[in-house]
Amino acid sequence: MKKTHLLTLIALIMMGLLGCEKAKVTNEASADVFVKAIKNASGTTVYAAIHTVFSYNAMKSVSVSSPGGTPLMLTNFENGGNSFFNEPAIADYSATAPASGAYSYIVKFNDGEEITYTNSLATATLLPANITSMVKNATGDSLSVSWDAIAGAHGYQFKFLKGTTQVYFQAAFLENSPVKPSWTAKLPISKLNSSGSGTYTFELTGLLFETTAFDYIQAISTSTKDIAL
Repeated sequence: MKKTHLLTLIALIMMGLLGCEKAKVTNEASADVFVKAIKNASGTTVYAAIHTVFSYNAMKSVSVSSPGGTPLMLTNFENGGNSFFNEPAIADYSATAPASGAYSYIVKFNDGEEITYTNSLATATLLPANITSMVKNATGDSLSVSWDAIAGAHGYQFKFLKGTTQVYFQAAFLENSPVKPSWTAKLPISKLNSSGSGTYTFELTGLLFETTAFDYIQAISTSTKDIAL
């Protein structure tokens, strides 16, 4: 099933020791698939499948096949061999959600062993948030960002970017009960201004977990809004 920290997947290292023999590490990986929703340039909500595979054992390559059999090679994160993923281009998003069902991952480890893993994708999706405002306060030393709650979302996280560089990150926080109809986040501009004046992008991610244990993710959505500081 699907682990939450999108970005953080748990893999097991199994080690067997026998007498004076050298310890042997068993190859093991964790594969995950979930749905990401964004709005394209025309304002239409579009979807893509996100794949991540993690292992403490170095991997040489990872490919994934959808329920329909279409193969995709995943990217080796920073060429480290421990994390493979895909980053969909705008053209990879579709107005229809990715196929639900079992996705198969062929993992080739550096020692030559090849193992196939599966992970299932359900049909639930999450719409991108409507960011209603982003303004500086009267004295110009803080920034307030407001958005309407996303139906079905369990929580949110956000970040600010300048260009493609992340300059601030707020870790995930969960909805309260009863569910709030809207949210406002306030941030001192001093946390951003160290990067200099210019255009900053607020990126909000909605999180839908599989259960209220909040440890497995089903779907995410992202919305963005720019501001000049």
